[in-house]
Amino acid sequence: MKAKETNNTIQSFWISLGSLFAFGFGILSSMILSRYFPKDDYGTYNQVLYVYNTLLSVFTLGLPKAISYFLPRIPIDQAKKLIKKITNLFFLLGGSFSVVLFIFSPQIAAILKNPDLELALKVFSPVPFFMLPTMGLEGILATYRRTQFMAVYTVLNNVLKLLLVALPVILFKGGYIQAIIGFTIASFICFVVALYLKYLPVKNAGNEHCPISYREIFRFSLPLMYASLWGIIISSADQFFISRYFGAAVFAEFSNGALELPFVGMIVGATSTVLTPLFSKKIYENANPKKEILPVWISVFEKSVMIIYPLVLYFWFFADTVMVVLFGGIYENSGIYFRIKLIVNLFTMISYIGLILSIGANKFYANVHLAHAFLLITLEYICVKLFPSPYLITTISVICRIANIFAMLIFISKYFKIRLVELFPLKLMVQILVPSIFLLLILRFGLIRLSFLNNLLILIIGGILYFALFYLWSSYKKIDYISIIKPLFINQVKKQ
Repeated sequence: MKAKETNNTIQSFWISLGSLFAFGFGILSSMILSRYFPKDDYGTYNQVLYVYNTLLSVFTLGLPKAISYFLPRIPIDQAKKLIKKITNLFFLLGGSFSVVLFIFSPQIAAILKNPDLELALKVFSPVPFFMLPTMGLEGILATYRRTQFMAVYTVLNNVLKLLLVALPVILFKGGYIQAIIGFTIASFICFVVALYLKYLPVKNAGNEHCPISYREIFRFSLPLMYASLWGIIISSADQFFISRYFGAAVFAEFSNGALELPFVGMIVGATSTVLTPLFSKKIYENANPKKEILPVWISVFEKSVMIIYPLVLYFWFFADTVMVVLFGGIYENSGIYFRIKLIVNLFTMISYIGLILSIGANKFYANVHLAHAFLLITLEYICVKLFPSPYLITTISVICRIANIFAMLIFISKYFKIRLVELFPLKLMVQILVPSIFLLLILRFGLIRLSFLNNLLILIIGGILYFALFYLWSSYKKIDYISIIKPLFINQVKKQ
C-alpha cells in the first residue's frame, strides 16, 4: 500500500506541476490583457472563452472520462484500438462544434448583447476542431503512469498561448481579434503534439482488436453528457446573468475575480486523474471497498486538506489585494467575487467523480446535476428580478455548488457504509482552520495599516509571516507535511 501511495503521489505531482505552470501563464496572460485592453474589449475576449467552455461540455459527450474508465480494464495490446475509436469520435465532434460556432455566432452575440462577439467567434471557430481530439490525454498518460509527459505538454500549451496571444498585443498593439488568432495558432500546434503523446505509451504494444464497442462507450458516456448539459447551466448561469444584465465592464470584473483558487483545482484534478483508473480497476476486480478503496480515499482527503486549507484561507483574507496586484486598481471590485468563490474551496477537498463513475452511478451523478441546475436558475432569475446584484448571483452559485458536493458525499458515505462525518478528518480540519484564521486576522489588519507598504509587499510579507508561523504551529501539533513531499525526494534518489 505504501509503495502504491508513493507512486500515486508522484503521478499527482507531475499533473499538479503542469497545472501550476498553466495557472502561472494563464494569470500572466490575463494580467497583460487586462492592462492593454479597455474593459469592453477584455470582456469580449473573455466572453469568447466563456462560450467555448460552456459548449465544450456538450460536444465532448462525457468521452474523456470513458478513457479513464475503460483503459485500465483491457490489456495494453488492445489499448491502441480503443484510443483510436474515441479520438475519431472527438474529430467528428470537434468539427461539428466548429461549424456551430461559425454559423450561429450572430445569434450567440445577440443573446449576450454584444455585437463585437460575432466576428470574434468566427475567428475562434477552428479551435474546437483542434482541441477536442486532445481530450482524454490525461487519462491515457495517468493509466500508464506517464504523467510527466502531461506536465511537459501542459507547459508547452500554455507557453505557446502566452507567446501567441499576449506578445502581439504588447509588441504590435493588437486588439482582441489578434489575440484570438494567436490562440487559434497555438491550439493547432498543441493539437499535433497531443496526437503524438496519445499513442506514445502504447507505441510498442500490439494492435489487437478491442472488444469494447461504440455502444458500450456511449452507454457509459451519455449519462455524463446529460450531466454536462446541466453542468453547462451550472457553470454558465452566473456568467450569463451578469453578462446580459450588468454589461461587459461588470463582466470583466466578474471574469477576473469569480474563480476558485486555481491551486485547489490543480491538486484535486491531479488526484482525480491518477485515482480514477485505480478506482475503476479495483471495482472491476471486485475489491473490498472498505479495505482497499476507503483507505486511499481518506489518505488523499487528509493530504488535500493539509495543502488546500492554508492556501484558501490566506487568499480569502487578502483577496482584494491579490486582484489589485494582478489586474490593477480598476479591478479591486473583483476581490469581492474572488472572496465569495473561495468559500467553495473549503468543501472541494477531493474529486468524487472518479469513484462515482467507477461504481456505475452515472445516472445518480446526472440527476444531482439536474436538480442543481434547476435550483440555480430559479434562484438567480428571482435574484435578477427582485434583488439585482452581481454579488448576490455569485453567492447563490456558491451555495448551490456546496449543496451538490454534499449530495455526492452522502452517496459515497452510503457506498462505504459509514456515516457522512467519517469521511472528513474533522480534527485535522479544526487544527488548521482555527490558528490560521487567528493569524491571518492579525496580519491582515496589521499590514494594511502600514501606509508605506504597497499591495505587492503586503502580499509578500503577509505570505512569508503567515506560512512561517503556520509551519511552527503544524510542527507543534505534529501535522505531518513531510509525508506529502517525501515520496518526491525518494523517487529522485532512486533515479540517481
